[in-house]
Amino acid sequence: MRIGGWTMSNNAKQAKYSPSILRYMEAVSLSLFLLAIVLGCAQDKGEQEVASGGPDDAPYVEPSGPTVVAPVQDPAPMHQQPAFAPEMVEPHLVPQGGAPKAEPDVRFGYSEPSGAAPQPQYAPRSLSPQASDSSPNLQRSTAPRMSPYSQPQAMPLEMQQPQAMQAPPLQPRMMQAPAEMQPMAAEPEPVPMQAEAPSDDPFDVVEVFYGTDRAPMLWPGGVLPHKFHALLPAITCMILGIAVALLLTKFKQYIVAGLTVVVAVTGAVVVGQEGWVQYHKFDRFLSNDSVVYGKEQGDLELGTCKVSIPKSHQAGQLESPSVVHWEFEEKPEDHVMLMEVKSKEEQEFFNMLKLRVEESPNHDLLIFIHGFNVTFEDAARRTAQIAHDLDFRGAPVFFSWPSQGELLGYVTDRGNSFWTASHLKEFLLKVHQHSGAQSVHLIAHSMGNRAFGAAVESLAQDLQLNQKIFNEVILAAPDVDARVFQEKIAPNLAGLSQHVTLYASQNDLALIASRAVNGYPRAGDVGANILILNGIDTIDVTQIDTSLMGHAYYGDNTTVISDIYALMQNARMPTQRQWLRDISSPGGMYWYFDPQYNNSVTRTPSSPPLR
Repeated sequence: MRIGGWTMSNNAKQAKYSPSILRYMEAVSLSLFLLAIVLGCAQDKGEQEVASGGPDDAPYVEPSGPTVVAPVQDPAPMHQQPAFAPEMVEPHLVPQGGAPKAEPDVRFGYSEPSGAAPQPQYAPRSLSPQASDSSPNLQRSTAPRMSPYSQPQAMPLEMQQPQAMQAPPLQPRMMQAPAEMQPMAAEPEPVPMQAEAPSDDPFDVVEVFYGTDRAPMLWPGGVLPHKFHALLPAITCMILGIAVALLLTKFKQYIVAGLTVVVAVTGAVVVGQEGWVQYHKFDRFLSNDSVVYGKEQGDLELGTCKVSIPKSHQAGQLESPSVVHWEFEEKPEDHVMLMEVKSKEEQEFFNMLKLRVEESPNHDLLIFIHGFNVTFEDAARRTAQIAHDLDFRGAPVFFSWPSQGELLGYVTDRGNSFWTASHLKEFLLKVHQHSGAQSVHLIAHSMGNRAFGAAVESLAQDLQLNQKIFNEVILAAPDVDARVFQEKIAPNLAGLSQHVTLYASQNDLALIASRAVNGYPRAGDVGANILILNGIDTIDVTQIDTSLMGHAYYGDNTTVISDIYALMQNARMPTQRQWLRDISSPGGMYWYFDPQYNNSVTRTPSSPPLR
C-alpha cells in the first residue's frame, strides 16, 4: 500500500523514504557541513591572528646595552634640607661619555637629514616609542639601592654653652653633603624623554567635540522595540532561502537547492549580527541619555562625545564587531566604539573647547569634515581614530552634515553638501572666534570638500583679505569639479590658510564613479590633467594605496598617516619628507610617494609599517 512518500509493507510494516527526498536531504546535509567547516576555519584563523598579535607585528629585540640609573635617595626633611642638596635632584638616565648624540629620527621609517638640530617630538600614541632605558648608549648602574628607611638623617649638633656672656652663642650646624656631591655649575645634561606610563585600563577614551546640522532621532516613549525586531530581517532571509530551496527540489535541482540553503544561512547570520549590534548600540545610547542623530536635515547643534580606542588598536584601523570572530556586541576593550553623545549649549560648548585648547601643548585643534556615505557615528569614530593615530594633543573636532550613510544616497548627499555650507561657515567662524586656538588644522574628505569650498568662498567675503584662520589644510580625495576648485575654491583657500595639501589617487573608484555621474573630472582624481595650483602641494598616493576602493587612504593607510603627521606635527614641507619624490609635468611640479623608500630605511618597533 502506498501513502504519499511512504511505502507500507503488510508483512514487515517498515517505512522508507522516496529517492528524491533522500537526495535532497543529502544535499542539504552536505551544504550545512561545508558551511560549518568554513566558519570554523575562519574563526580559528581569526583567533590565531589575535593570539599572535597580527601578521605584521615585528618582534621586539631586547637592547644589549646596559643602562645607568642614578640611585634614588629620600630627601631629608624640608627644614633641614641644604640648598641644592643632591637628594632634591630627580633621578635621570646618565649617558656614558657626556651629552648624548643626536640620533636619526626613524619614528615613521625615515632618517633626519644630517646636520639638522634635533627637535623634541611626540610619537603617535598607537605607535608609542619604547621606554628610554632601552637605548644602547645608556648603562644601568650596578650600585646597590639604599633602603629609604636606612638612609641617614640630617641632625643638628648640640649647642655649646659660651664661656663668656659677651661671646655670641653657637648656631646649630647642619650636616653638609660631601664636596664631590655638590651640583656642578655647568648646565646639566639633557634628560632623554620618558615614555608615558601605560594605563591599567584596556582602552583609552578620546573626547571629541562636534557640530552638526543633522536632526536628532526620537523613539516613541523613549524605548526601543523588542529584540525580536532586530532579528526579523535575519529570520526573513532564512525563510525565503528555505522556500526557494524547496521550490528547486521540485525540479530536481538538489545541489542548487543545497547551495541556496547555505547562502540563506550565511546571509541570515550576517544580517542578524548587524541587527543585534545595532540594537545593543541604541540600547546603550538610551541608557546614558545620549543624543542619536539621523540623516534628516536639522538646525546647527553643538556637543561632545566619547569614543573608546582599545589598547590593541592598530594604526589606520576602525576595529568593529566581526561575524568571523563571532562578535555580536561592541566592547570598548576590543573596538573603536562611540560610547556617548551629549548635546551642549553654545556657551558651555566653547568654554569646554577653550579649556581643552589651553591645556594642549601647542594650543591647537583639528577639524574633520567627512564625505559621502558617512553616518554621525562613523564621523565621530574616524575623528577619534585620526587624532589617536596622529598623537594629536590638541582638541579633536568634527562637523557632520546630513549624509544618508548609504551607497544609494549619492544624489541626496550631493544636495545636502551644498545645503550645509551656511551652517559649516557659521561653525568655522565661531570656532575661530571663541576657541582661543593659536593654530587650527582642518581635514576635509571627499564630498565634504564641496561644503568646505562653499563655506570658504563665503568666509573670504566676510573676513579681511589674506586673514589666515587655518594653519594646515588637508584636502583628501576631494569630490569637487576640478574647474570649480581651480577658479573659485583654491584662490580663496590660499588666502585663508597658511598651507594647503591636496591628496589625489588614480585608483579612487569613488571618484571614478563620480566623474561618470557628474560628467567632469574631479579635483582628487589623478588623470591626464592632474590638478596643480600655486600655493597648493599636490601629492599622488597611487603608488602606495592598495585598498579596494582607494578612497579612504587619509585614515586607513599608515604611510599617508605618517605623512600627515610629519606635515601637521612637524611642519615639514615636501622637500623635507624623504619618502616623497617630485615630478615635473606640463602643468607644473607635484609629488608622489616612492614605493621603494621602505627598503632604504631602518624601522623601529614604534615605526608605522610602510607598504
